[in-house]
Amino acid sequence: MQLELKSLKKTYGTVQALKGVNYTFESGIYGILGANGAGKSTMINLITDNVDRDKENGGQILYDGKEILDMGKHFRKLIGYMPQQQGFYEDFSPRAFLKYMAQIKGVHKENDKGQTVKQQIDELLEIVNLTTMANRKIGQFSGGMKQRVLLAQALLGNPQILILDEPTAGLDPKERIGIRNYIAKLSKDKIILFATHVVSDIECIADRVLLLKKGEIIAEGTPIHLIESMTGKVGEITCTLDDISKLQKKYKIGNIRQRKEGLALRVVGDQLPDNAVKVSDNIDLEDVYLYYFE
Repeated sequence: MQLELKSLKKTYGTVQALKGVNYTFESGIYGILGANGAGKSTMINLITDNVDRDKENGGQILYDGKEILDMGKHFRKLIGYMPQQQGFYEDFSPRAFLKYMAQIKGVHKENDKGQTVKQQIDELLEIVNLTTMANRKIGQFSGGMKQRVLLAQALLGNPQILILDEPTAGLDPKERIGIRNYIAKLSKDKIILFATHVVSDIECIADRVLLLKKGEIIAEGTPIHLIESMTGKVGEITCTLDDISKLQKKYKIGNIRQRKEGLALRVVGDQLPDNAVKVSDNIDLEDVYLYYFE
């Protein structure tokens, strides 16, 4: 199972949102990291065929060697997509919405585990912790609860490709952990694209991480590979509040922690202050993100 992007381009007016992206996805979880405007949603919308590629030299998207545009609805049935936002009929309940989406998607009456559509819906409502709210009106839900409904509909039909665009937005910390753990369990036989700007969402579950900036993949690798590439580029300084504003003008500043000796300031970059103590044993993906994006 492969999903291949070849010279993928998309232009909006004079802005080139994707600049010839090349990448091949196989089974596993891919964390797609980037700030707002990096091109994450554009990439997703091209893969899901929600927007058209550039008419000239827009590139290709291949699934097991076949152009997805030629595969048509057969390819769309392989995808489970959770957008950042989706409109709901306010009077729909989660159960009614999932039944409606199952019909639109053409979900079979029984899946490969022998479950009926009703059984699939019951299981998904339990996974996203909405069983007790299954028959309430979605119009009464919080933003986080609506996110959980969207995730459940993406999982309908056990898709081979799961595409999640900021899936944990609006969720509390406990819900984030639960959803991340469930997604991790799905990764053995699926291609999962997890687009986010929240590093903690993917640092423990991603098999590979793509860093997307201004429409280009500027770095990629396993979390360990990316962390190891930061050796010598992360340091800490003990300082005062007055020092921080001066340092921010010259360096990329990360976490600030209160220590007995004073404030411990994280600094990331190719050049570190002379008084910085280089960090080697607790570098993480937050440092990687800071290095490339801040």
